[in-house]
Amino acid sequence: MTTWITATPPTPNGHLHVGHISGPYLAGDVMARALAADGQDAWYSTGLDDNQTYVPRRSWGEGGTPEETAERYTRSIVDTWAAAGVRFDAIVRPHGIEYESRVRNLFSLLIEGGHVVAQERPLPFCEPCDLWLYEAYLGGKCPHCGAGTNGNACEDCCRPNVCADVVDPFCIRCGATPEPRQTKLHVLPLEPLRDRLVAFWASCDMPERLRAVCRAMAAERLPDILVSHPSDWGIPTEADPALRTYVWLEMAEGYAAEAPPAGHDRLVQFFGIDNGYFHAVLFPAVNLALGRTELLPEKFVVNEFFQLNGSKFSTSRRHAIWASELLPVVGADLLRLHCLLRRPATSRTDFTLDDLSRTEKVLDVWDATFRGVFALDGTATTVDEAALPADLRRSGRAVRAQLDLARRFCRPDDFDPPAAVEQLMAAARVIGSALDEVRAMGPEGTAAAAALRAWTAAFAEAAAPIVPDGSAYLRQACSGTERPARYFGLGVG
Repeated sequence: MTTWITATPPTPNGHLHVGHISGPYLAGDVMARALAADGQDAWYSTGLDDNQTYVPRRSWGEGGTPEETAERYTRSIVDTWAAAGVRFDAIVRPHGIEYESRVRNLFSLLIEGGHVVAQERPLPFCEPCDLWLYEAYLGGKCPHCGAGTNGNACEDCCRPNVCADVVDPFCIRCGATPEPRQTKLHVLPLEPLRDRLVAFWASCDMPERLRAVCRAMAAERLPDILVSHPSDWGIPTEADPALRTYVWLEMAEGYAAEAPPAGHDRLVQFFGIDNGYFHAVLFPAVNLALGRTELLPEKFVVNEFFQLNGSKFSTSRRHAIWASELLPVVGADLLRLHCLLRRPATSRTDFTLDDLSRTEKVLDVWDATFRGVFALDGTATTVDEAALPADLRRSGRAVRAQLDLARRFCRPDDFDPPAAVEQLMAAARVIGSALDEVRAMGPEGTAAAAALRAWTAAFAEAAAPIVPDGSAYLRQACSGTERPARYFGLGVG
């Protein structure tokens, strides 16, 4: 079986922050590594989201062209993934003749099938900036929940808008109140796809928070989605080159471009809840309309917001701790372990340096424990746990059960990274307690020392998807090769 795992493409309008890392990217990497460890085929892919209007918006403040902004931050993003140990099989860049041809063809097929139609609609226009306002160019209040929002979709309630219905609208660039003007646009009406969407929602494994969004939308007439805008940024539509393809419609084809070349048996998608509507509603609607059922996910793995001082991490507002700056200070193992332990799977969690210090102490304890294991005297290589004292036999059963759970929580059916980390921590504590007991046995503890080394080897295998660097060092020590001064975190080797 080949499992295709996707992580939502980041927008290259800034560096990756810790909130990004705690969300789809590390989690998808853990699942891909865990499947590979089981001998299963896994294809892990993502892309970049250059055609978001957040890119030219960032260039307004930094100078230079939007293209230069996208290229600069793309390099930073890719380097940060590598530094954090996040490995992708494919990273699709959203430009070039082949990619743009795919997007234009998608748009044309939707028009030919009657799924996308041209209409005259009102859209906010800023006279001082001579700018049509949509997506990142538009600010205001969500017409559904009243929270602050940009155009086209609300991050708080995950519901779409049509820009003209945003309450108290203003231009992000100059702050002026825009006027609604009629202009040609394209819309994708979702109501004709209702039955197929409802059936898909029933079949897909998704968290209740996202299912509630789908239920709320289905309780009303499903909306028409704006899928083109008058703009000079993005991929022109085949129907009218003056209109640019809505970037989230484009992404439906971007995901298709990431597909494993040899096909797949199931698709698992990772993304933040703020992108929930796009993944659960818009992309499935496009693929259902075109009969591309192979692009329908079996499972959504969704994260809530990771907060900093009580507010969500935000690239556009520069409210963040940048992963590229933190990684050289704390190392990949610590950042991975902490972000996975504190991952906001079902509710918002807060990042604090005190919490990070507590997680660092976990790695310190692991290091002390495993250094102690390898410092034990004894050359026995065979393990007969039945001959161990009762306390150690119980310890062995506990360690195996905890590591089995840690492995299980890294696999698709029961995916739960914080629970996997908790089981690793519990197993390490049991090994540490057993170490104290074996030390007390003195020369009689040879067989018990061999058991501890066996448990340590099992720990290294189970921990590898979570902390791959330290686990690799630990496996080397278990095989009798080099034993570094430290296994996890900075200063290894």
